[in-house]
Amino acid sequence: MTRRAVALFVILVLISVTVTARAADKRLLFDVPRLEGIVIDGDPVDWGDGAFRVDIMTTPDVELLPPDDFRPRFQLAWSGLGLLLLVRVSDDIPVEGTDPGSLWMKDCIEVFVGGRLGQGGYYQAVVAPGRDPSHPELRYKFYDFRTTEEKPELTIEAAATHSRAGYVLEVLFPWSNLAIAPGLGYEVALQLFIDDADGPDDRYQQRWFPDVSANISNLMHRVRLAEQGSPAVRAKARAACVDAEHARLIVDSVPELAGKRIKVKAGKRTLGKGIVGDADGYGRARVLVPIDGKGKTLDRATVHSQGTELCSVALPDPAEARAKMLTEAKLRLKPFVFTGADFPACDFEDPQEVAKFLREYAIKTTYYDKTYTLVSKAESPGRYGAVIDIVPEDGRPIRRFRTLFRLPESAEAFPWWTFDSSASILLPPAYGIDPAVLREHKRNVSDYLGMLFFENLGKSTSGATLLAGLYEGLPMGREAGAFEDVDAVDRQWRVGLKRQLFGTAERWPGAFICPRPIEGKPAPILRKGSEKEAGVKPGAGKRIDAVLRAWAADSDEAFAACVARNGVVFLHEAYGQRDGRPMTTTTKSWMASLTKLLSATLMMMLVDQDLVGLDDTVDTFLPPFRDIEAPKPLTVGNLYNHTGGLWGHWGDDLHDFEEVIAGYYPFLKVGEEFVYDGAGPALGSKIIETISGEALPMFYRKHLLEPLGCTNTDVTNSSYDAQSVPEDMAKVGQMLLNGGAYGDMRFFSPETLEQMLPRKLTKELGERGENIVWGIGTMALPEKGLGERTFAHSAASAATLRIDPETGLVISMTRNGAGANFAEYHEKFIAAIVDNLVD
Repeated sequence: MTRRAVALFVILVLISVTVTARAADKRLLFDVPRLEGIVIDGDPVDWGDGAFRVDIMTTPDVELLPPDDFRPRFQLAWSGLGLLLLVRVSDDIPVEGTDPGSLWMKDCIEVFVGGRLGQGGYYQAVVAPGRDPSHPELRYKFYDFRTTEEKPELTIEAAATHSRAGYVLEVLFPWSNLAIAPGLGYEVALQLFIDDADGPDDRYQQRWFPDVSANISNLMHRVRLAEQGSPAVRAKARAACVDAEHARLIVDSVPELAGKRIKVKAGKRTLGKGIVGDADGYGRARVLVPIDGKGKTLDRATVHSQGTELCSVALPDPAEARAKMLTEAKLRLKPFVFTGADFPACDFEDPQEVAKFLREYAIKTTYYDKTYTLVSKAESPGRYGAVIDIVPEDGRPIRRFRTLFRLPESAEAFPWWTFDSSASILLPPAYGIDPAVLREHKRNVSDYLGMLFFENLGKSTSGATLLAGLYEGLPMGREAGAFEDVDAVDRQWRVGLKRQLFGTAERWPGAFICPRPIEGKPAPILRKGSEKEAGVKPGAGKRIDAVLRAWAADSDEAFAACVARNGVVFLHEAYGQRDGRPMTTTTKSWMASLTKLLSATLMMMLVDQDLVGLDDTVDTFLPPFRDIEAPKPLTVGNLYNHTGGLWGHWGDDLHDFEEVIAGYYPFLKVGEEFVYDGAGPALGSKIIETISGEALPMFYRKHLLEPLGCTNTDVTNSSYDAQSVPEDMAKVGQMLLNGGAYGDMRFFSPETLEQMLPRKLTKELGERGENIVWGIGTMALPEKGLGERTFAHSAASAATLRIDPETGLVISMTRNGAGANFAEYHEKFIAAIVDNLVD
């Protein structure tokens, strides 16, 4: 059976506070009937046929699994006691979470229940059915996001029955959880995820949710309490543009609809017809439909079969689809690595696909040598920069940047296929190849790797970047670090070229200076000291160490930790083994999204010097955003608190990222959504670069890491790539705890730090931001025993940083993944620290 790997940071996003906060589609209203006398015992017999049914659940951009692998269905009703849910799940392999904090990662249901749409927040109940022989009892855990003043204790009544084929689960969600006593016509907000896992590193999810996935009552389905239920949900449709005039609808349905004819309609107009076929045990139809009607773009269609409406679907905007396509369309200079004085021609990698949206277009390319001089010929070997302007038949011109490399004349006739590159590679143990055999066949391996290198060298700008950096480089007597490798050099060169093209070098000509000497008494620095100096009980370090040793013995993930209070380190140790070697306190680990905290710290340096304001619009600093009509201007703050309408974790390595996003600017939902992303910080890094003239890697090293003495940290992007050790991260934490100072250095003022800290996002999102708390690269992390103002950022790697102004604690743990039993021991770790504090 084929399973899809799900990135851990996506999983963490779903369970934490990542949400989408925009107005719900009010047409997605479902009536659920009243059913009294339902006994919560896991037996569905007393439900009869009267409940509202959802017979198919889908997740956008994720294929349905075959029904014999996993098929979830559910029914809804209500009574005077609460909301009633009956779930039926076909599942071939039971795998459930090991502890309450990880139930959501394996077989379970996740139910999100809120009051009236967008009012009072919501709560989440995660219920595991107890079908896994290792965990035979039904278990559940609550996550409370209610914003009402009255918050009664959360309870549910649940029962399950199991079989070899799956499970049946009944749940009653009492009205008391929402402090309401509803009747006929009352509406609640609801969404449901049903999760499946077939192994330890596996997670799949199907959702009942309107078009997108988010955990906020503004976007949940509206469920109205009624006498009779709405028709059953038997199909779900999605649509995507295939060109400027047409969209393709994919309709997934229950298997019973296979062979049936369907119509797609907009009002009374039939847009297209199709037949439902069989697709791995479900029904599926594909229908091509026009998306214009008498010169007006259609916004919605309905799907019908045998005179009955099956579902409705939002139709895509072709202008937005075109803009989105251009954010992803790849350009190719043929080749990027070339010989001779003539520059290569440029076009899209797939010009026919682009032409479906742009129709006619022209491309003009200009070239600059390594000194930023405009040239028409590549007169000498080395680095060149291409500035590519795409002029479509209609609409705004598009600009992109690429790096090229001209080889020396000696390479023109060089027969590379005769060259022995002596290339080698290490293969992972999972491949099952004996290392001795690999060594004995090194010639075959070398020939293969050499062929790949030479044949692909000119196919992408990365090959040109590599050769340009190596060609210009001078011997250093050591391995190049992350801040001086070929990618960092290329990024710095590109910053200089863009500042020339944009005219920003004239606006910000001076060198950026930070940190600056502190005024007055030096701030605390991280140092070793006694437990008494730290303000902890005698023997605290040993007791915490014992917890961590027990954790390492009960986990498959190595880690290191550093804990300080009042700047005094009273624990700094490493635990477990990584790759067969003992973990050390200088072994670098993946910081994942803690990188966002680091890059936001850089931006706050510019804010502190009044070079940037969080309410300043992006076009103040990035010229590509100017003279573009957008529904709402994009601000610097939007980039870092995830309210700018951006998506995904990408953009840092694109030297033209500001150009790419500017093309989509008219369609960004600024201030409408909270969508967790890394693209916002990546765009923010372009602002840092255009003001300072320093590429992000250089800025990190010069203004943060070297001043703090963080000698074991590598970080070159703005959202996910930092590699670090616990002491280095604790130094950053101590500087932030000190209000932006460290020793005799000031990075920014305490007032600037306050702008960085988490707050309700009502300023950006209005009432919808009432239950979303976020800062500039920071999250509120008030765990049990820590102060309410504890902050930092979470990480997909489960790396931990906690900065607690109330207790003076900085807690740092670095690791590459959560590993087994993380939730259990993380709680014990924090408890061991706070239990040993001296007031």
